[in-house]
This record gives sequence, C-alpha cells and structure tokens, in this order.
Amino acid sequence: MKIYEYQAKEVFAENGIETPSGQLALSVKEAVEKAEELDYKVALKSQVHVGGRGKAGGIKFASTKEEVEKMAEDLFNMKIKGEEVNRLLIEEQQEIKEEYYLGLTLNRSKKTDTLIFSRSGGMDIEEVAAETPEKVVKVDIDPVLGLQNFHLTPVAKAFDFDKEMSKKVAPIVKKLYEIYKNSDCLLVEINPLALLTDGSVKALDGKLEMDDNARYRQPKLLTMWDEEKEEEMELIGRQAGFVVIKLSGNVSIISNGAGLAISTLDSLQRHGINAANILDLSGGATSEKVQKAVDVVLQDSDVKSILFNIFGGITRCDEIAAGVSASLKKVPADISIVCRLQGTNREEGIKILKEAGLEAASDLEEVVEKVVKTLKGGE
Repeated sequence: MKIYEYQAKEVFAENGIETPSGQLALSVKEAVEKAEELDYKVALKSQVHVGGRGKAGGIKFASTKEEVEKMAEDLFNMKIKGEEVNRLLIEEQQEIKEEYYLGLTLNRSKKTDTLIFSRSGGMDIEEVAAETPEKVVKVDIDPVLGLQNFHLTPVAKAFDFDKEMSKKVAPIVKKLYEIYKNSDCLLVEINPLALLTDGSVKALDGKLEMDDNARYRQPKLLTMWDEEKEEEMELIGRQAGFVVIKLSGNVSIISNGAGLAISTLDSLQRHGINAANILDLSGGATSEKVQKAVDVVLQDSDVKSILFNIFGGITRCDEIAAGVSASLKKVPADISIVCRLQGTNREEGIKILKEAGLEAASDLEEVVEKVVKTLKGGE
C-alpha cells in the first residue's frame, strides 16, 4: 500500500523529521491561493504513486502568481506513466547545498532490513546505483536487534561526515527507522534528504510503502490510502477476501499458494501466453470459496481461460472440484476452464470433474498444454 508524498511527510513531521512548509491543492485556484501564502516562490509537485515524476516534468518551480497558475494548469492536465495528476503539493522552495538519498527496505534474501544511503540523492539515484555502486552504502540490520549506533558508522566514514554533520543525520536515520518498523513498511525513503544553505537538514521528498498484510493494524495509514489508485481487479479481489494480482494477458491463474501461482505463470510464459490475473486461494479452500474466486476472476474482461493449479495438503481436491463444477453454469461459453489436481482426495476430485464434463490434468505441463490448445481453438 502506497501513500502520497504529502502524506508521507505528515508521518515524517509527526515523528520529528523536518520538512518544508507546504499545503495540498486540488485545483488551480487552490494552488494559487496556497502559493500566495508562500509569496509565490514555490515548488509545485504532482502527487502520484509512480516513480520518475521529476524527469517526466511533474515538478515545477515558480516565482510569480502567473507562473503558478500556468504551471498548475499544465500539471493538472498531465499523465505520468498513465496516472492522472489530480492533486499538487505546493511547497516553499529551499536553498539546497547538498542532496542525499536515505532509505530503508526489506531484504528478503538476507532476511534483514537494509539501510541505504548515498551522497548522490535526487532524480538520478537509480543511475547512480547502477553505474557507480560505490557511491551507495548499504547496511544490513538484524530486525531482532534493530538499528544501533554502529550501523551508522559505515555511512559517516564513507561520506567523510564531520562530527557536526553526523549529529544532524544520525537522529533522522533513527527516526526514519522507527517509522519503518512501527508502520510495517516494505520501503520508506527520503530523496532527497537535503543539507540547506542555512545548515539545516530537511526531507524534501518522501515515500512510504506499507505491507498490505498489515492493514488491519495500521488504521491511521489506511485512512491515507487512495482506493481509486488501486487496480480494479486487485480491489475487487481484496474486498472478496482474496489476494489478486492484475496482469496483462488473458489467462486467469487460480492456485492454492503464491509459489504455485508463480511457477504456473512461468510455464505459461514459456509457451508464449501471459496471465490476465493471479488469484491465491490459500490453504483449506472450500467449494464455496472456489465459487467466489471464479466470480472474482470473471469480472476481468481480459480473461479467456481459467486455469486451476491445485496441490492439495489441507486443501482437498474434491472441494476444489465441487466448486469448479458448481461454477460452470455461470462461466460464459467462450471462456474455458482447465484444472490440474494433485494431493488430498485427488481421485474424488477427478471423478467430480469428469461428471461435470471436465478432465483433470496430472501435472503442470499437461494443464498448460490444455490452455494452449483451448486458446488456439484446438479443443
């Protein structure tokens, strides 16, 4: 779950990280009014969830009323990577001496949190990381131990911070880490973290991405979430109690487990077929839950085939088959259903499917080949 920059900055400010003065504007008129309070010397910043807005022209700097009005109008008429701009952050311009990148993220392979710092902050941080990785310091943090003072030493040494600068940056890192942990974040970053000409250090931009699985214990952040920005299919799935990922193909993958879904996706792609969506049933799915899942994926107009890939443990193949059988009457004739069943009560499941006019595949390759044939009109 992502929130906008202005919302991330609200979280920063509440936790003692200094940010520039600014206000949200939802129209050109509001943008001019907010800018007037700052004597029109402002940054107009598009509020979108996609990255790269600076290079796309989504941030502009004005110094007069006329400039604010013209720039705000231009920004509200923009699309950045397909996302419409419908709100602007009107912010006081800052006199910048140096820009840094500061971020915290989850390193799944190492099972650690990772502190990332670079003296080359700003729009080109991706290029800096790719072309000059020595300019980026990464420090792994044991999530049980948490952030300690010794984690900050490599940062200070790498960038030759004097004692005064270290005293300014260290508290910000610690506060950002507290936000990262307490808000169940997958990513939190400040880019740039700026040293200003007056000697102060401020967060000039902010990004916060929360783990969707932690929504229930983050009610305050949940109020900041813009539901309209979520993919329609993903929203429909979540409201029905499923994790759904919307993709760009024409096959719906329904499986009991994310790993099984991804292996199915890979196998389809090896045959030149892309998935329209992935729906995870999780464990122990009942016939009713399967029917509900079919209802969800049928709302995706891109779907031409529904592929069930089930490996039964606590999930019973006969329950899956019963759900599939009961769903057949509501599946349009031009949408095929193919199934692979393995595991608990497989034989019973195969029998139920056979009675419904469906033949179950025994392995992944076979079920994918069935999809290929149905999409090409072979069956």
